[in-house]
Amino acid sequence: MAKDAAGNWIGYGPGDSSPEVARIEHRMLAAYPANSHAHELGVREDQLYTEETAAAVKELAKFVNNDPMLLERMAGGKRLARAEDLGVAGLAFRKAIGAYIPPDAAIPPPQRSKYPIQGVWADSRAFFNPPDAHSFLKATDQFRDEFMRLYRPMAGTPIWLIGYSMGGMSVFKCLTALPPEWRQFVVGVSTMGDPCMPPDGSLNGNDTGEGITKQYQPEWVRDRYWSYSIEGDWYPRCANPLLFALGEVVARMELTPQFVLFLLGWLPTLPGKMLTGQAATDDPLGGTLAPLAQAISTGGANVIGQFFSAGQVLAMLPQVIWLLTDAIKFVVTGAHGKYGDPAFAHWDGMTAVDHAVATIRRVAPRGCTLYLLPGTWSTWDQLFQFDIAARLQGD
Repeated sequence: MAKDAAGNWIGYGPGDSSPEVARIEHRMLAAYPANSHAHELGVREDQLYTEETAAAVKELAKFVNNDPMLLERMAGGKRLARAEDLGVAGLAFRKAIGAYIPPDAAIPPPQRSKYPIQGVWADSRAFFNPPDAHSFLKATDQFRDEFMRLYRPMAGTPIWLIGYSMGGMSVFKCLTALPPEWRQFVVGVSTMGDPCMPPDGSLNGNDTGEGITKQYQPEWVRDRYWSYSIEGDWYPRCANPLLFALGEVVARMELTPQFVLFLLGWLPTLPGKMLTGQAATDDPLGGTLAPLAQAISTGGANVIGQFFSAGQVLAMLPQVIWLLTDAIKFVVTGAHGKYGDPAFAHWDGMTAVDHAVATIRRVAPRGCTLYLLPGTWSTWDQLFQFDIAARLQGD
């Protein structure tokens, strides 16, 4: 591996050879051929880091460097200068750990993970993180599209989808996008805090409530679908009609004219009136969005008057989104982050993470690739879905 000026190991360089290099080459050839130009440059999946490999990595680095936010996120939140200056040769901050290796790849069998990992990356900035994020719905569309791009060359090989939080919605969209003839290759699905939890639950049992999106994991996967929910986590256990309505708004929040039109059309509905305090209700969520009154209409405090024009609301949209975010914070509980907490070992005496690991070991065949789909503002190699995959790498 190569070193930087300070003598730190930063990545691979020409002359290096290891099974990890073959995984890097596969990543460029199979997942990023257009951005790395690996095929045109003559890169081969042979675990030898050549001048051609280095050139392809530089091309991929140029793509990364064009998006500073992408570069920062790929580096795990650290602010980096330029990818090629900091060892992107090793793809140390965006490699698919144990990524799918074809049977004929020149890698000794002992080097192959029993459960290879394929991380799915897309822009996950959404939901409770205004003002410049796109919407939850658009983010999950991106994850679906990236999943399909990654799996298409692997079609016919066994896979297991693991999603946390927003990743549950991404799992739903990925499964829905699969052609019927590919469904048989989905060996299993594990989700935590799944906003697409069906009303009748999963193979782990049926908890009170249902996924807040009201878009449920497909019927065809229910016989291999294990989902984990904790009391107080309203993503998978929503049971309040106004909370469903609030979730519909939050899932669309972004700085676009489309969201303005949706908001102006939604506020006069009965749920909109209840949430803004314009219609009577005994629900504790009644009046939650009352601060919007002065932001988008001629009304005074807690009184919706005549709506401003769509253009006026668009100009004020950053403020509106912050108001929405502040208004709904009180319904968020810590339960959503407890799926690896020993104090919440509710599944055969195990945490959700440990139970998912045990289930995959019991059900998934050797070579089943784990597809990881993250939650909001995180990447595939962070939090619970990665914890599950990482614990299986020693198998």
